[in-house]
Order: sequence, then C-alpha cells, then structure tokens
Amino acid sequence: MNRNTLLLILATLFFYGCSDDFLNQPPLDRITDSDVWKDQALMDAYIYKIYDDMPWDYLKDFGGGAGFGAHREILSDLARSTYAWTPASNTFRPGNWGTANNTWPLDWWGYFNIWKINYALQNIEAVGQDVLTLEERDHRLGELYFMRAYCYFAMAKRYGGVPIILEPQDPNTTPEEEYFPERDTEQAVYDQVLSDAQLAFELLPHRWNGLKGRAGKWAAKALESRAALYAGSIAKYGTYEMDGLVGLPSSDANAYYQQALDASAEIISNSGHTLFNQYPDPAENYYRLFVDETEDEAIFVKVWLPFEKGHSYDLYNTPYSYRVDWGSSMSPSKQLMDSYEMLSTGLLPDEEGSGYDPQAPFDNRDPRFKGTLLTDNDIFQGSRIETWYATERNGELDTNTGTGIGKDGMGIHPDATKTGAYVRKYLNDGSSPLLIQQYYSGQDCIIFRLGEIYLNAAEAAIELGLEEEARGYIEPIRTRAGLQQHLRLEPYSGLELRDRIRNERKIELAFEDQRYWDVKRWRIAEEALSVQIMGIRSLRHVDDQGQETFTYETIVAESQKMNFFPRHYYFPIGQDRVNNNPKLIENPGY
Repeated sequence: MNRNTLLLILATLFFYGCSDDFLNQPPLDRITDSDVWKDQALMDAYIYKIYDDMPWDYLKDFGGGAGFGAHREILSDLARSTYAWTPASNTFRPGNWGTANNTWPLDWWGYFNIWKINYALQNIEAVGQDVLTLEERDHRLGELYFMRAYCYFAMAKRYGGVPIILEPQDPNTTPEEEYFPERDTEQAVYDQVLSDAQLAFELLPHRWNGLKGRAGKWAAKALESRAALYAGSIAKYGTYEMDGLVGLPSSDANAYYQQALDASAEIISNSGHTLFNQYPDPAENYYRLFVDETEDEAIFVKVWLPFEKGHSYDLYNTPYSYRVDWGSSMSPSKQLMDSYEMLSTGLLPDEEGSGYDPQAPFDNRDPRFKGTLLTDNDIFQGSRIETWYATERNGELDTNTGTGIGKDGMGIHPDATKTGAYVRKYLNDGSSPLLIQQYYSGQDCIIFRLGEIYLNAAEAAIELGLEEEARGYIEPIRTRAGLQQHLRLEPYSGLELRDRIRNERKIELAFEDQRYWDVKRWRIAEEALSVQIMGIRSLRHVDDQGQETFTYETIVAESQKMNFFPRHYYFPIGQDRVNNNPKLIENPGY
C-alpha cells in the first residue's frame, strides 16, 4: 500500500472520530499494508473511504462550485440551471456532448472504487478471529458487497454493459487479457448487482448500533428493489442491441418486476421503517422529512457533519436575497409545478374540471408543492419570498430595486430565479436569516427511504398487471401527503393508472436524483427531456391605500429548449477509455 493511500486512511479515520485507539496507532512511516488488515480501526477507515467515494450523494454539487450548474436535477425537466453561463445551460441541456472527452457531469467509471472493494474483500475474508469475530467479519463483507453492487448499478444505468471484475487486478500478476477485459452484457451486470445485493442482505446487520451512515441489511434490500425495477423497465421499454451490451431481453421483464415487488414488500413488512408522519401540517411534515434526520423512514443516508465535514447545498440553493454568495442554483420548472394536483379535486391543473386558477397558481395544491418549493409570499427564514418582477402603481410599472422588483424577483440579478420559484426541499429554515457558509451544511443525504419503496412496489405491480395491489401501495404515500381525493387513484386504470403512478414518483421524489434516470429507463426521455422550461411571472399591484394584489402569467423561462437524442439513453464509454482498452466497444450513436 502506498503512502498516499495510507494518508487517506488516517485522514478518514480522523474525520470519523478520534479516540484513544486512534492515538495509539503506529506512526505513518511504520504502517504497512498488512497492518491495515490486522487492525479493526484501520480496516474500518479503509472501508469508510470507499463510502466517501461512492456516487450516491446528490446534495454535494456535482461540478465543483457552481461548476456544471451545481446540482443534477437541472439536467431533468424539474428545473433549469439559474446560471446561464454554465455547461448545464449551454452544453448538456441542449444535448451538445459526445465521446471526445468525459466531461459529462454524471459520468462515473467506478473501477477505482471496485478495485478497493475487491481488494478489501480479499483481505477481510482472510482475517482471523483474533482480529474480527465471524459476525464482525460478515458485517464488513456485507458492506463491501453492497457497495460493489451499487458501483455496478451506477455504471449499468449510465453505460449498459461494462466489464465485470470480481478480483483485485495487479499489473504485475494479472494476465493481460484479464487486465483489459471486454464489456459484459447489460443483463449480466444487473444480475451481478442483484446477486451482490442479496449476498449483502444475508451478511449485514439489521442496523449498525450507533453508527449512522453504515449500510444495514435493508439498504441492500432497497438496492435490490430499485435495481430490479430498473432492469424490468429496460427489458420492457428498451431496445436490445449489440448482442446485449445494451438492453435486456424483453422476455425477462416480468421476472425483474416480480423481484422488485418482492424485495419492496419484504422491506415494507419486515424492516421496521415507517413513513415519516410527525407533524400535523402535511406540507411541513413532508419538508421536515428531509431536515429532521430521523430514522423512521430513512433506510440509508450519506452522513454530513456541519462545520466539520459539510456540503454547500444551502449556499448554492437558498433564495436570492438570503444568499451568502451563490444561491438559487436551481430554478424549478412550471412543468414540475403542473405535476401537483389540485387538492380539492384530485385532478392535475390541465385536466378538465380541476379547479385550477391561473391567477392563484400556488393555491389549493397537493401539500407537497409547498413542502418542495418556495413561491411568491411564502415565509422563509423569517421573511417572505418576493418573486415579483415589477410593481404597478397608478398604471405605471416600477422595476427599480427596492421599490418595484421583489427582493428575490426575476431580473433583480442574473442569479435570481428564472421561473418564479425556488427549491425549499432540504434547505435549512429558521426564524431569521441563517447565512450558511460554504461546506457548513450538514443535512444528511437520503439515498434510500421507505417512500421510494412504496413507489417501487406500486410501479412493479402495475407493470405486472396487478392494479389493485398497485393502488394499495400508492395509497399510503398519498394519504401521508395530505391529499383528500382519489387516494387509490380510483378514476384511472391501465396506462392512465401507470402514468399517474409515474407522476406520483415525479413529485414525491423530486430533487432526490431520481427523475433523470426514471424517464430514461421508461424510454420517454426524448419527449420528457426535450422541452423548453416554463415559469410563472408575478406582478405586484399596489393601490392608493397600499393594499397589494398580484397577477400571474406563464413565461418561457430559458432561451433554448433541452434536447435528448436516442443515443443519450446510454452515456458514451468515451474515446479516452477506448484508447486505453480497445476491447471496449462504444455505445450506439457515438
């Protein structure tokens, strides 16, 4: 083991807690590779570093600072990047990317992690009981199998089939034909994911006592639920090409859907997790699910520590007038707003008889609307959100800062909302401005939660033709959300019911790094992600008595539409990787 790796180990160990054991570790220049596997603390530090490098965190900005536009959902139809100058706005959303290099912000070729995982598996399997009891050894092996499964899942949903490597490669001893392997089929990769997830489930503890952030057995089962659902979707809706390097046989779709349904049902019945329901106001309850950090619903989280080991989600997403520096990186779309049904009717705004009023566009909506978004006149950090672009007095329009345009209004600054809304979900709130600095945010990132598992079960059931079972799984989600009509989606059946379940997933999991991947696996991204983001612009009117009223209009909120082309269902392997290993065949369309 080289010096840099050992430095990472010791630095990670320090992050996760100093103790007398840590102080008694030998100096850096005396630690050898074999020492790591003879000491539980060093062994765990090695594993923690792998956790830290996993591709599951969506609260951390994905491009370095404002970078690519800050967060992943700006690559979907849920939001656009507020920053017009970022690659998200001028390269990736328009679809102008290919194989010359791998600058695509979601690219993740995870063999650096897989090598570490395979290496740790090899060494921990050989550890004696003088270092770890059999139970302790199994728990750590379970963690590693879980992370290997997640690594291959992360690559499968990006590239399709990739080389499956289950042993640590060594350039000094590994034969060349193994060191430069060919791609395995996409089905083989998904089957490896599911096999590793099932093995992890058998080895892992129910939960780690006092060690939040380490995967327990239900995290592995949740990964099985999600990965099997993806495999079923790709088999049913995708195209089988290149001898299976991309696509899965359509004949296997139902088997994967059944596996997703079975895994989901087991979690719901046996995990002990419950839907978070601690506040009487359903909008506040939904918001608090993501900031209270309870373990009611959260199955697995990435732990962040404010001030010590934090992220910058608040810095990049707080509304404009509350910002420290950047702020408001995501401008939520009207397309997302229109996905929340009307509370009094249970109908979507564009459905006949819904009761939607364009001059009261934020009222009488699914409570998750207010739990997810901040719009005109909402109270946040002790003051109201002001998104109006101007004030009309006596027939004259005032667009001056301080008197006319709202403090968070469209046009007050290039970094203010482009759509008339801001993200609320995951933001810290309080009675006064918080002014949270870079890396000072500590909200844990929820990777798997019970709400998703209900949605996985509902989707798998409807794809299997089990309509009543699907309704049974969707009802608890809608009930918890505070909806009043059609809790089992009674007016819908067949494809309409399927599409309403998909819409339920869109709003329940908004800004949780699900939407982009969902529309891809359903093979509807050419429509869903080839749109021009719309917004809602508000105008304030002040009468002679100083009374305020507001009018609203729909606007086009970006200068050019997104483009999603058929080749984008898979990312390119990339010319640099093909140059390194000519056995890697590039994906279709590149």
